[in-house]
Amino acid sequence: MTKANPKLSGFTIVELLVVIVIIGILAAITIVAYTGISQRAVVASIQSDLTSSSQRLKMYYVDHGTYPQTLDGSNCPTGPSDTNYCLKASSGNTYSYSSSSPYSSFVLVATNTNGARYLITNSTATAVLSANWIAGIAATAMAGKYVYNADLGSTYTYEDSYTAVASPQGATGLDPNYPSNMSLVSPQTNSGVDFSAYPAQNACKAISGRLPNTQELLAIYAGRASYGNNFQAAPYWSSTESPSSWAYLVYFNDGNTGSAGKPYSIYVRCVLGG
Repeated sequence: MTKANPKLSGFTIVELLVVIVIIGILAAITIVAYTGISQRAVVASIQSDLTSSSQRLKMYYVDHGTYPQTLDGSNCPTGPSDTNYCLKASSGNTYSYSSSSPYSSFVLVATNTNGARYLITNSTATAVLSANWIAGIAATAMAGKYVYNADLGSTYTYEDSYTAVASPQGATGLDPNYPSNMSLVSPQTNSGVDFSAYPAQNACKAISGRLPNTQELLAIYAGRASYGNNFQAAPYWSSTESPSSWAYLVYFNDGNTGSAGKPYSIYVRCVLGG
């Protein structure tokens, strides 16, 4: 007697599709989790690099009485040079450093190859730097600094009144074009200073920036095609007085420098660094 073959069992098409979908979901969850862990690791490495580098820069200040003027290609301080205080960056991280005379403050930005950017100053902790900031052109007054990619609002006044700028809001020697004039200090490197009476500067402070001095504004005008090429023809405020009741500005139709009364409403483009 011939025995009948038993029926073969297996997965149906529907069951196979269900299994494939489940595997796809699990794979997607794994990828998302890995990406999140990887991004957190990048942020942690940037913040760690900036914190340790800030400590080394402050040790340099103790030894030399100023912060470095610049960093060389090996991230070692120059002006004066000192290889004992070279900054270390983790794999994938690069530095952009800026400081201005009298070199009593600094801004250090770390950028990862994935595009993440954080900054630290001599007086603030690490903070994220948004993609709205455009790196300054090398070999100009904006080297090592950043330009915001758009005007702020419509217009702002330099100051609420014709009052002269005084310490702690201002200092001399901050604008190479007018070194004896008072200029507004950077909110990033002078974090405790109140700029509520200076609307233009206060608006820049709100986005982690500051008003540019006249030298920087002229450099931005010359390189405006690299900075978005979206500037008004009207003038832009600088951070520098001219004289105590007025402040300097730069016209972006011809690059000329002028001045206006502080309570006038003028366009604002912020910078960061220096």
